[in-house]
Amino acid sequence: MNRPFRSNDTRSSWRRALLLLSLWSYIALLVAGSLYPATAWRVTDENFLAFLIASWPRYATRTDITTNILVYLPFGFLLALVLRSRMRLRYAVWWVATAGLLLSLLMEILQNFLPGRNASNLDILTNTAGAFAGALVARVTESHRWPGTLLFTWRKRWFLPGWWVNFGIALLGLWALSQLSLQTPSLVAGNLHTGFTPFWEAPPDLSRVKFQQILIFMLEMAGLGLFAATLISPRHRKMPASVAVFAAAVSFKFFAAALFLKLPVLARLLSVEVLAGLGMGLILLLIIQRRSTVQPYGAALAVLISFIAIQLLDAFIVQPGGVTLPAWPLIRGNPLNVTGLASLMTMVWPALAITHLLVGRLLFPSR
Repeated sequence: MNRPFRSNDTRSSWRRALLLLSLWSYIALLVAGSLYPATAWRVTDENFLAFLIASWPRYATRTDITTNILVYLPFGFLLALVLRSRMRLRYAVWWVATAGLLLSLLMEILQNFLPGRNASNLDILTNTAGAFAGALVARVTESHRWPGTLLFTWRKRWFLPGWWVNFGIALLGLWALSQLSLQTPSLVAGNLHTGFTPFWEAPPDLSRVKFQQILIFMLEMAGLGLFAATLISPRHRKMPASVAVFAAAVSFKFFAAALFLKLPVLARLLSVEVLAGLGMGLILLLIIQRRSTVQPYGAALAVLISFIAIQLLDAFIVQPGGVTLPAWPLIRGNPLNVTGLASLMTMVWPALAITHLLVGRLLFPSR
C-alpha cells in the first residue's frame, strides 16, 4: 500500500536535489563572472560603500543593462522554485528579490578590491530587477494557475508526451540564448564594432560577400526547424508547424538584436548574408519536410552536423602569415558573462540537439 508513496517521495527528493544543485551551480557561475578575473586583489583607502550614494554612471549602455538583468533572471527563477515548496509563490517573489539585492550588493562591494572592475549602484538595481523577473517567470511552472495553465495546455496540444521531449523543448531555449551572442549566427554578429552593411548598400562585387555566413544562417534555421519537427505531435502537420517555428525564430532574432541596438537601426541588420541565409534555410526546410512522411530525424542530424562543421570552418582566423585556429574559437571575451555564455551556446546547443536525437531514437525507436 505504501509503495507508490515511497516512489513519489523518492522522485520528489531527486527533483529537489537536482533543483538545489542547479541553484548553487548557477550562484557559483554568477560569483565567478562578477569577479572575473579574480586576480591582483587590492586594498584602497576609499570608502568601499561610497558607490551606493554616488551618481549613476554617465554612460549606461543598453547592453550592460540587459546583461545585468538577464544574468540574475535564472537565479531568481531557480530560487523561486526552491522556496515554492515552503511558501506561496507570491511571498517567495519578495524573498527572491531580497536575496538578489544582497548577492548583487556583495559582488559590487568585492569589485571595489579588483583592478579593472567598478562598483555601480545601477548594477545592483538592474540585478535585483532580474532576480525579481525570474521569480515572476517561475509562475508559469504552476499548472493550476494562470499563465501556467496556458503553457501546459499548449505543450500537451502541440508536442509529444514525455520527459525526453521536455528536455528537447529546453534545448530550444538554449538556442534562444545563443542569439544574445555578438557573432554569427546572431543578427548583431559583430556589427556593434564594425558597422552595418544592409543589402541595399551592398557593393556589387561578390568577392566581398561572406558566403560562409550565408551557409551558417541557412543551416542554423533549417536545423532548428527540423529539430523542432521531431518534437511535435503527429496529430499536427509537420510543414506548417516547422514554418511557424521558423517565423518565431526569425522574430526572436530581431528581438534579441533589439536588446543591444536602437530600434531605428534594426533594418540595417538585413545584410546580403542574412537575407540569403534565412531565405535558403526556409527553402531547405520546406524541401525536406515536403518529401518526409515521418519525423525527419536523419535530415535533422545531417543539417545540425553540417552546421557545427561550417561554424568550425568559419572560426579559422586568416592572417598574413597563414591560417590559425584559436584554442576555443567560439568564445571571445569573458566566457562568464551573458554574451560570452551565448557565444558558447552557438556550439553547445546543436551538439546537445544531436545527442538528443541519437539518444531519443534509442529510447523511443517506435516514434
